[in-house]
Amino acid sequence: MVRSEEERSTRKWMPGHRSRTYAPPMPRLDPLFWIMAIAVLALASLVLLLLRERARTTARRREELSDRREIVERARIARELHDVVAHGVSVMTLGVGAGRMIMDKDAARARETLRGAEETGRQVLAELQRMLSLLSGFTGPPPARTPQPRLSDLGDLLERVRCSGLSVDLVSDGTPANVGQGLELSAYRIVQEALENSMAHARSATVTLRWRPGFLDVLVRDDGHAGAPVTPGMRHRAALFGGSLTGGAELHARLPTDQH
Repeated sequence: MVRSEEERSTRKWMPGHRSRTYAPPMPRLDPLFWIMAIAVLALASLVLLLLRERARTTARRREELSDRREIVERARIARELHDVVAHGVSVMTLGVGAGRMIMDKDAARARETLRGAEETGRQVLAELQRMLSLLSGFTGPPPARTPQPRLSDLGDLLERVRCSGLSVDLVSDGTPANVGQGLELSAYRIVQEALENSMAHARSATVTLRWRPGFLDVLVRDDGHAGAPVTPGMRHRAALFGGSLTGGAELHARLPTDQH
């Protein structure tokens, strides 16, 4: 029995009537497609990571090159300032020597010569501060100039060490020589660093300053079993004055006192 088109249309809109909608089946994708898609995404991520790493490497190399150029430039300026300081010290030394020689014969001229040497000394000090600031990379205002410790300050150092729990004695053997402040500073720092090492493993220590003609022996011995280590800082301070440094059961630094 054939239903008319009008009857089918009327039944379609009748209450309770469910019309069936045809949905075409989803196409099945080949597994190879998914493998290729995942591979493409992984490759793209890898390329992105490589590009980022390349950018960071390029930036780092540029920064290193800039730092290297800055170091080279600082070294060049430091050499120039060194020449200026060396020349100024030579002029100052000659001026003081000339003033001393003519002091009895021409006092007015000697005073003028010494005044010139004094002014040269001030200029040399200013140039030396600039050179040290340049070499240390310090660009701010110059730090306050405070006196550096000398051997006469060892008593205060030993007192601070005793307060930290290490019993320490100071022995001076021989007649102290008149040495420069730089050598005294090096000897002081060697003792300071040696006692810092002793505080880590010992209960007591003895510091001996042995003055002999032409050299000063700095000896540090403690009751620990680790021995006296030799640090690069100690070695550099001794070598600065042509001295030597040995460790072991006792730290022994020999510093030549005749620096003329």
